[in-house]
Amino acid sequence: MIIWIASYPKSGNTWIRALLATYLNFQKKEFNFDILADIPRFTQDKFFSSFINLKELKYNPLKISEYWQAAQSKINLDKKIKFFKTHNACVSSNGNLFTNEINSLGYIYIVRDPRSIACSYAKHMNISNENSVQRITNKDLIGFYGENNLAEVISSWKTNYLSWKKKKNFSGILIKYEDLIDQTENEFTKILMYLKDKVKINMDKKKIEKTIEFCKFSNLRVLEEKNGFSEAINGRFFRKGEKDSWKTELNPDLQKIIEKNFKEEMIELSYL
Repeated sequence: MIIWIASYPKSGNTWIRALLATYLNFQKKEFNFDILADIPRFTQDKFFSSFINLKELKYNPLKISEYWQAAQSKINLDKKIKFFKTHNACVSSNGNLFTNEINSLGYIYIVRDPRSIACSYAKHMNISNENSVQRITNKDLIGFYGENNLAEVISSWKTNYLSWKKKKNFSGILIKYEDLIDQTENEFTKILMYLKDKVKINMDKKKIEKTIEFCKFSNLRVLEEKNGFSEAINGRFFRKGEKDSWKTELNPDLQKIIEKNFKEEMIELSYL
């Protein structure tokens, strides 16, 4: 069964993966990015190549939705619990639901202020803030990953968030990126408490503290500067890791566009 580490792009997904993978495979040595392979991206060639010629997806990228659950069923044949990263909204595409209770045991969803996402996503993709805002408000946004550019149905920030929040068939937990910054130990402990009934986890306060120290954002940034990071696209992946960078990086007109589009959800999450 799969437990999803789900989020909109640039919302802290990789930080959660680093914390969780380090804790579950704890060793008394410095963190390195190789450990992230323990929580890989779901949308990879190897999970879909046995169902379809991947070249076909170049001409009809959303056809991948026909094989979402088949790929997950194959992954689950060994009946082991696995963690996967995704930016996919938990929606239907062409009548095909991304996942269901047969293949999924639960999810950890990380949500971040969309104004901060707009700034971080712009840097990550090497696009303007205007273009970034257009993307995160676009219900039809698709991301492409891997050698064969397999599609993920990202959708808008609002649709992505609500699609996981409203999931009823299997339980999940919501983590705010901003809370993770301010109260890392409390939020990470919350994640482990959610998981302990699903996977064998020994709650160890000292190990939690050491894991957090290994995975401090500043340490991840230094490690990336030293060794690089394969998930970076345009320059640095671990940029600032701040809560409110949008206040100085995003002009008021763009802020208003985001706030108008996502007003209800931002109020609900105390972003407004």
